[in-house]
Amino acid sequence: MKITILKNQIVAFILLFGFQFANAQDEVMNYKDLQKYLPSSISGYEAGEPDGQTMTMQGMSFSSASIEFTNEDDFVRVTLIDYFAAASMYQMATAMWGMGMSIEDDEMLAKAVKWEDNIVGWEEFRKIDKEATLALGIGDRFFMTVEANNQSGTDFVKSVAKKMDLTGLADK
Repeated sequence: MKITILKNQIVAFILLFGFQFANAQDEVMNYKDLQKYLPSSISGYEAGEPDGQTMTMQGMSFSSASIEFTNEDDFVRVTLIDYFAAASMYQMATAMWGMGMSIEDDEMLAKAVKWEDNIVGWEEFRKIDKEATLALGIGDRFFMTVEANNQSGTDFVKSVAKKMDLTGLADK
């Protein structure tokens, strides 16, 4: 259910803003191939079935793949998006991330993260909800989020991402 809501939000975002950034592009990675980069297991959690889709239309295309892991009331959700037409959006997002921006108040701690040369992003911990999110731009082509609940910071979501082949994905 949560993955379906996220997928619908992604589709709506792309349909609303994607045409503004569309350009000539190669083929996106099929969602089945993108799913191969998702984690297959996370210690202490049960894996759900991977989900995904590939959408193409004149001037733009994207693929998404996601999986949710559960442990009673706890979840970890990993989503990958391959969206070639997002080059301009990546530049805008990573410009903010690259400036080392951080925000903290009583409800949230958020800051830019430098992962590797061609992987940058944003980590966010919502203190009241105890939810952590890591969002990474990978190789100016892919976008990934790792989300988890019942957390005390962002270390766990970062550890999930570190076990994934993000460098291999960035090289695509």
